[in-house]
Amino acid sequence: MRRLLREREKEPLEVHAFDLQPTRVEECVALQGSILDLPALTQAMRGCDTVVHLAAYLGVRRSDQDRLQCLDVNVTGTKNVLEACVANAVNKVVFASSSEVYGDNGATPVSETSVLRPRSVYAVSKLAGEEYVKAYAARYGFGYTILRPFNVYGPGQREEFVIPRFLRAAIEGRAPLVYGTGQQVRAFCSVDDIVEGLTLALFSPDAAGEVFNLGNDAGLISMLDLGHKIVAVCRSRGPAPRLVPYEQADRPLERDVIWRVPQIEKAKRVLSYAPKVTLDVGLARCVGSLKTSSDRQSLASP
Repeated sequence: MRRLLREREKEPLEVHAFDLQPTRVEECVALQGSILDLPALTQAMRGCDTVVHLAAYLGVRRSDQDRLQCLDVNVTGTKNVLEACVANAVNKVVFASSSEVYGDNGATPVSETSVLRPRSVYAVSKLAGEEYVKAYAARYGFGYTILRPFNVYGPGQREEFVIPRFLRAAIEGRAPLVYGTGQQVRAFCSVDDIVEGLTLALFSPDAAGEVFNLGNDAGLISMLDLGHKIVAVCRSRGPAPRLVPYEQADRPLERDVIWRVPQIEKAKRVLSYAPKVTLDVGLARCVGSLKTSSDRQSLASP
């Protein structure tokens, strides 16, 4: 939202936020509610020209344990968003899908034309959301852009995700737990770069009717090496990363994706997208955020 509000320097812009939690961004119109509440959602969209749909039920363990809730939020919720768009004659929808729709395509970067092999309920729900967006756009004539983010991280991310989980362990002097062999490869992307890509897609006329990978194709790293890097970034005196079997993981071996690296040439060419935040810089920002949060909690404790 803060990034979108900066666009007001170029043209008049009013940003509305509709979320389960109240927003901390004072300059936007803050509305609280769920995408499962169609009347509230429809009311929240009144007067809106463009909708960015980011809401989702996510997290490997959560979506696997509560599959029906995942499908309800991600499929029914997306249908509600689209129904509300139609009711309010919205001109464009930007839908945040997921790199999970690709599944495991082997040790090669995946492009927007790669075969889709979703391996989880969450991945299937996001792919269904993509198809709903395309179907509604074809039927009702509004524009759309679909984004597939890869391995996003940043300050404030919930600790069920790998980078904040590793960071918390290292800061507290515990060994980051790495599942399996630790040779799973990722190319992580700062949320700042993802937001920039989303903004470019939002305002680019060339993004209409297109699907884009958003990520950072530089700095490939294995999970084991990531654990070592985070211990070093945190200047931790705790133990090195420790390998643990998949029985202790948040996903079984057959659900894991061994290689997840994006090809982002299309976004670079069409949107002039250019990720700038290196993993070292991004991790340092996360460490600073976690330590600041911990200091605040300490001061607030009796």
